[in-house]
Order: sequence, then C-alpha cells, then structure tokens
Amino acid sequence: MMQQDSCDSKRKDSRPKEGKPSEGWLGKLCGWVAYWKVLETAPHDGASTPFNQQYLSSDRLTGKEAVMSQDQQQQLRVHIRWMIRRDMPEVLSIERESFEFPWFEEDFIRCLRQRNCIGMVAEQGERVVGFMIYELHKTRLHILNFAVAQNMRMRGIGRQMAEKLEGKLSSQRRTRITLEVRETNLAAQLFFKQVGFRATNVLRSYYEDSPEDAYVMQYQCTADEYSDAMTNNRINRLAG
Repeated sequence: MMQQDSCDSKRKDSRPKEGKPSEGWLGKLCGWVAYWKVLETAPHDGASTPFNQQYLSSDRLTGKEAVMSQDQQQQLRVHIRWMIRRDMPEVLSIERESFEFPWFEEDFIRCLRQRNCIGMVAEQGERVVGFMIYELHKTRLHILNFAVAQNMRMRGIGRQMAEKLEGKLSSQRRTRITLEVRETNLAAQLFFKQVGFRATNVLRSYYEDSPEDAYVMQYQCTADEYSDAMTNNRINRLAG
C-alpha cells in the first residue's frame, strides 16, 4: 500500500535543484492540489486498497458488486506483534504483491538491524496479513514501509496498524508520525488521510528508481487523543 525506500539508501536529495524550470514545480503543485481535491470527495473505507476507478464512473453497484463490497467491509480483528525472522517469507510475499519497486530481504534485514528501526506484523490466526516498518526518532515516529495482503484489504487491518502506532505517541515525547508517499500512490494517500494524516510538504525528485516527487504526510497527537490512548492502554494492561 505505502512504501518508503529502505533506510535512506535509495533516497535522493530532497532539496530543490538549481536550474530546474519553475514551470515544472508549478505543474507539480497544481497536480498536488488536484489530488487533494479528489481526496476530499472520493469514498474510501480506510483500508489499504488500490483506488477503485468504478467509484468515479458510476455510483451504482450491481448485485454481485454490492455483495463483494459488503463482504470486504467486514472488520477483521488482528493481533499486532513484533516481526521475527520466521515472518520474512510472508512479509516478502505481501511486499512483492503490493509494490512496483519492492524491498528485497536484505533491505528488511539492513533496516531491522538498526537500533531505532522496528518491524511489526498483523497476524490473523497463524497467518501474517500485514506489516509495518518504522523508525524511532526523538520527537516522532517515521513510517518506512506499510502494507496489507491483497486478499485481506478493506477489512480494517491497516487502520488497526495505524492505531497501534498512534497509541505509541505521548504529549511529552513523541508527538507525531510522519511518512513519505509517492505522488502516484493515490491509494496510500486516501488511506492515511482517512486515519488522520495530513499532507504537509512536497519533496521533489525524492526517489532514485523513478522521477516521482514524494508527499510528506503527518499525524499529530492532540492532548485529548493522548488522554484517550493512556486510558485505553491501562484498560488493555489490566485485561491482559
């Protein structure tokens, strides 16, 4: 669904390059504004799924499509835990089916060997159905990679993973979550907007594997949300 190139190894310098025509920047900015107008109106249930163009062409579903839509929207509770080595085959399978430019196993290993980098998986039964990789910084969490298995999307798994991260924020220390998403990855933009993220910046020519820009998105913890998170965490601990 959403992917950041691994541990800075594939990022380009995000600073503006001298001599690049201003018309290109204006064009990108106009495209960015157009994207977010779509985000304000396009329907989305918060799951990590490719953007469905049928919503733009028709507001009526056939009987079969309605049944499929209803089935997909059934929420599935998952257990979210730390990623371990035996999860890697399933994680790599989800990675390959989710991204045009997937990470390789060595990319995951290189990231997870860093002291501030954490991997977590969403598990349903004994099956890994989603994962996320993020970095711990002094005042924020930074998402590097985030995906849900294709046949398990639109069932609230991505939302539960996002809520897991939001529960790690505090008003005294880490107060926000950040990420970069490709300008063409509308599905990720829709999902993260649905769970409370907002676009805050554009990084030009951010990726080495394509000329795409990246949109910086951020989730900010409020005092009320922090209070609710603390209450929920205490209840969860008491409940075991």
